[in-house]
Amino acid sequence: MSDHTIDDRQPTYTEPTYGNWRRPRTAGIGKLGALETWAMITALLVLLFVFRLAGPVWGFITFLVMGIGLGVFTVRDRHGQSRISRMVAKRAHRKAVGRRTNLYRSGPVGLIPGGTAQLPGLLAKSQLHQFTDSFDRAFALVFMPDTNHATVVIECESTGLALEDPQTIDAYVANWGGWLSDLGKQSDVVAASVTVETAPDFGVRLRQAVDTRRHPDAPEATVQMMEEVKATFPQSAPVTRAFLAVTVTAWRPGAPRPRKVEDLGIDLGARLGKLTEHLEQCGAGDAHPVTAQTLCEVVRAAYDPAVARHIAAAHAEEVTPSLSWNDVGPIAHNAGWEWYRHDSGFSKSWVMSVAPRGEVFSNVLEAILSPTGDVDRKRVTFLFRPVSAARAMDVAEKDVNAAKNRAASTGTPNFRAIDDYAKTVQTAREVAKDAGMLNFGVVITATIRNAEDALAVSYGVEDLAAESQLTVRPAYGAQDTAFAASLPLGLVLPDYVMVPSKIREAV
Repeated sequence: MSDHTIDDRQPTYTEPTYGNWRRPRTAGIGKLGALETWAMITALLVLLFVFRLAGPVWGFITFLVMGIGLGVFTVRDRHGQSRISRMVAKRAHRKAVGRRTNLYRSGPVGLIPGGTAQLPGLLAKSQLHQFTDSFDRAFALVFMPDTNHATVVIECESTGLALEDPQTIDAYVANWGGWLSDLGKQSDVVAASVTVETAPDFGVRLRQAVDTRRHPDAPEATVQMMEEVKATFPQSAPVTRAFLAVTVTAWRPGAPRPRKVEDLGIDLGARLGKLTEHLEQCGAGDAHPVTAQTLCEVVRAAYDPAVARHIAAAHAEEVTPSLSWNDVGPIAHNAGWEWYRHDSGFSKSWVMSVAPRGEVFSNVLEAILSPTGDVDRKRVTFLFRPVSAARAMDVAEKDVNAAKNRAASTGTPNFRAIDDYAKTVQTAREVAKDAGMLNFGVVITATIRNAEDALAVSYGVEDLAAESQLTVRPAYGAQDTAFAASLPLGLVLPDYVMVPSKIREAV
């Protein structure tokens, strides 16, 4: 009779890692893109002709001039910025300051017709509408006439991941990846964004809840304890809100004209139920569309942080503040080179230049998303632009060929070129298995009330970004634009750039 042993050991859990993102680049020699490579080849041909026709003296002078010119265009800093791009940004900002277009005044003393506080910059022509979805929920729709884009905003009330086991968190991440992948399968979706905002809790609702629920015969010790909670809780308990914006285009493939706002509202209303239902499976908690009133309050408090306390007090008294889209902008702003002054706020924005290198765990962004004591309001916005499922495989194969040519362009390819090629191959394999492809970026905006804290806040945010393995750079000369992009309004920034997309992609 043989003995049988039952192995009841559980398999060891291994926390998965994430990564495989890369900056899209065209084929070129070494670190150069296609446009830079052709510029270098053209310069060499011109140099040969000058040496042959004008002699070595003029050839040497031409060599110096072209060397300096190519260096200005091709030598990049750790953020991927060339010297010419920095020079162009500084010149554009000096031009704006000279023309005083970096200043804005609205309201009764401004030049806006009707004395309204219209939103500035890229949001000046935006329109706000409200519709009802298939679940009879009111939702706001922001329409941008310049780009024919419509954005619907969803607020997520997640309870956090502190009490969740690792396997559940992994499932949330996987479902979130699937949710983003599905965006590329919808022909009219052009962008999506996730905004996590941390701001002080003024304690108005807490004080009202304590006072209205107090029993006349409550013990004295309990009353003293609750009074202490009322006094101390608002000082150390910030509130965190998360918004998700989905942007669609009014143009349909093959349509003779763009859809009207009313048609977009009906279409998005029918699709909102599916979007919010699937978000709950991504750890987003209760996901519901944002109404026009709520969106007005969010934008108004962003441009004028001092008014947030009054909005909270009004809601505590069960009074809805009277706000319209024409009155949520700042009364005045000054867009500086490094900072942005707007009403009672003083803000600085950073943009991600390099994503976390290598593989990371699911909590890699915990530091930058957590509340910061020195910052009055902080927004971290993740910008996504899905590649349509019809184009994803072509884009992946193009990236593979470009990375392969770049790795083979030198006799001894470096590790980065080899690693970049391996990432493109892995991406192509995953896309072939119906995975999605996304372009993404990050905008971080910190708002303070006291300008004397600017330097300390700047260092603090950059340290938090480094802890989250994000390489960020201040949005020099474009602070007002970066501020608007960090709001949950679905701005698609590439559509406002004057440089053609083909040239941007070639560099």
